[in-house]
Amino acid sequence: MIKNSLLITLCLFVSSLALSQESDSAKKEQARQYTLTHSDVYVKRKGKLFTSWGYNRSSYSLSSIRFWGAGYDFTIKDAVAKDRQTKFDPKVYFNPSLLTIPQYNLRVGYFLTNHLSLSLSVDHMKYVLDNNQIATVDGTIDASASTKWAGDYDQELMPISGDFIKYEHTDGLNIIYFELDYNELFFETSNRKFAIDLVAGIGIGGAVPKTNARLFDTFGTDEFHLAGGSINANVGLKLFFFKKLFLHPAVKVGYVSLPDVITNTQGIDKASQNFSYFQANMTIGYQFRLAHK
Repeated sequence: MIKNSLLITLCLFVSSLALSQESDSAKKEQARQYTLTHSDVYVKRKGKLFTSWGYNRSSYSLSSIRFWGAGYDFTIKDAVAKDRQTKFDPKVYFNPSLLTIPQYNLRVGYFLTNHLSLSLSVDHMKYVLDNNQIATVDGTIDASASTKWAGDYDQELMPISGDFIKYEHTDGLNIIYFELDYNELFFETSNRKFAIDLVAGIGIGGAVPKTNARLFDTFGTDEFHLAGGSINANVGLKLFFFKKLFLHPAVKVGYVSLPDVITNTQGIDKASQNFSYFQANMTIGYQFRLAHK
């Protein structure tokens, strides 16, 4: 009787052990399959590349702009400026040869870790001095520079008309950034076809405006020139569709310092200014791995 009880107990233990091992194996296989379908796509991103393209709207803080050259040196204080986004036209926005006319954002990036990505980006904004404003002007203009506007200006409040000065970075307030972003997955659907990342980061880069300027009815330069630098911080979402395509709505705040803006072709007439900006953008992108793992 005792021997039979021991035998039954042993059989039950072995059966229980076998079932436990089978259950553990099933759980491990389930975890492996989950990892293959989930983590490799949205979590294990180290080594992946991505690229995106889209458009922006921007607003700018007040800025004191100093202009100087042969026979003049004056500053427009607390100048108002705005952006100039191209009116939507399919013939422009969907024409590959005209894509760079609107205010755009281009980015190419690489995941250094599963969370950190480093990207090279080009923010093409447009900065237009408002010629319908009244602002304070301080400085001097000699008759050799302009007989119409010659004089000493001592904190003088005056209209900033187009025949006095026109000043635009409309062929681009172009800023080339290196941006470091932190990416965190916080939502995905059960079929893994849609997911959302929270993305936040910082950037630093050089400002290469192509400035359109006209001082005292004299046209200036229209050439790319490294005029200064910028820093920024950004936050946004990445909405993934079918694991690789994404939309990236984001907002960005930045500070731009331009100590060396060229305003004529000889390079002797210059301007300088500092300002901050707020940018809202929407880009569409593609995330991929060069070699399948």
